[in-house]
Amino acid sequence: MLQKPLRWKSWCLGALALILTGSLLAGCGSKENSADSSSSAASSDQPLKIKMTLNFDGKEVPSKDNEVEKAIEQYTNTDLDITHISSNDFCTKLPVMIASGELPQVLASCGAPNQSYLITAAQNGAFWDITDLIKEYKNLSSMPQLVYDNVSIDGRLYGIPRFRPVSRYTSVFRQDWLDNLGIQPPQTIDEMYEVLKAFTEQDPDQNGKKDTIGLTAMISNTSLSFDLGVAFGAPNNWGEVDGKFVKAEETPEYLNYLKFMRKLFEEGLMNKDFATIDVGQNEGNLENGKAGVINATTNNVLGFQTRVEKVNPDAKLNFVSALEGPNGRRVAADRGSNGILMFPKSSVKSEAELKQLLTFFDKLADKPMADLLEWGIEGKHYELKDGKPVRTNQEQYDNEVSFPYNKPLVTVPLTEIKTPGDLDPISEKVLQVEKDNEQYAIKDPTMSLVSDTWAERGAELTQILLDAKVQFIMGKIDENEWKRQVEKFKQSGGDKVAEEYAQAFAKAHE
Repeated sequence: MLQKPLRWKSWCLGALALILTGSLLAGCGSKENSADSSSSAASSDQPLKIKMTLNFDGKEVPSKDNEVEKAIEQYTNTDLDITHISSNDFCTKLPVMIASGELPQVLASCGAPNQSYLITAAQNGAFWDITDLIKEYKNLSSMPQLVYDNVSIDGRLYGIPRFRPVSRYTSVFRQDWLDNLGIQPPQTIDEMYEVLKAFTEQDPDQNGKKDTIGLTAMISNTSLSFDLGVAFGAPNNWGEVDGKFVKAEETPEYLNYLKFMRKLFEEGLMNKDFATIDVGQNEGNLENGKAGVINATTNNVLGFQTRVEKVNPDAKLNFVSALEGPNGRRVAADRGSNGILMFPKSSVKSEAELKQLLTFFDKLADKPMADLLEWGIEGKHYELKDGKPVRTNQEQYDNEVSFPYNKPLVTVPLTEIKTPGDLDPISEKVLQVEKDNEQYAIKDPTMSLVSDTWAERGAELTQILLDAKVQFIMGKIDENEWKRQVEKFKQSGGDKVAEEYAQAFAKAHE
């Protein structure tokens, strides 16, 4: 039987505040609230004011008085003041914000908290250490220890990790184009090449014009967005053998991947402007029917389907994740989180206030909030079919719920907490692939290790390799020059980083 909180009707919003006093609101069918009532944001009749600055991946920030934010405030007895900054700009602005000292109560990190300025700020006491507090919260403490370990700094936790599946990297492709050409979905690297070639040369959209390409790619967060290095057998970022560390780019397997990309570039099977386009242009290539394959994460596939259908109602997407290469099926593992939510001491003045903030995030994983954040508002983002929620407008849900609230605020997985729905085929496949990938995922052994040299010079060292990758793919340098650039990376600090990771690894395994 579907519980009524899923509906989130306006009449229910006004009554939700009663939940915070400990009453079970029959009209809204509320579940028990989170433990740790002593530190609850509901301990006062006055809403807890929370100021946050978060990264934002959506198209337009919703207005302050929107129905979703009001529902969150009602349930958690809070008054939210959220500043959303585009993820494209967030990473540049974050170190400036931290240096200024003018910070909100809740601040997102830019991806993993492994940047030198962030590590230094944490070590110097800029953020609350919540390592010993997490266990007090029913929902926050439910995450695997590995997730916490992968975002720790010197073994301590300076923010709540925003949980993500351990491996969710995919190649999204136009299934209707494959159907038009009578081709099966790719399962191997070689089959992916054949698909890209066919999408470029065989008029997959059947418009009688040679106006499509196989792949659209870009530079994203200082890496190639279509990085199949792991599928070719290379390590995931760094490799560790007998306590010694080697950067992926140093391996012959990664060079084989670059040769693959160079072949795509030379044969015109990918976009020539991959090194300069932004996210909107890259995704636009797929949405507008110019390209047939794009790199993505599992949580974006359904959104892509909706956007592609707006241009071509008959378009159908599919995706593949762990492609089979020389060493079998492999896919890169991630940290199990998308950065952390930190609590600056300059604005969070006491442990009591910190506990109130932790209670807020714990409550976001209660069932009523899980239903709101995962399904949205009935009649707007979903309808009920045989007692189960069914998504009716994915793009509207993404714009009004997922991008502004779910992705930046949810810290624990809600899949098992939310009311089960009647899922579309893509969503069902997403859940299955995320589960299957656990057996194919290749971990980065440096995720929980600290290198002072990398913290100080990681951006510079990364740029050396990135520039060389772009030049190699575009045919501006040959294999010998690529190897010289890798040697430059090593001599400029890469070897020192490897030594420091080895030392940290040895210490962690004493």
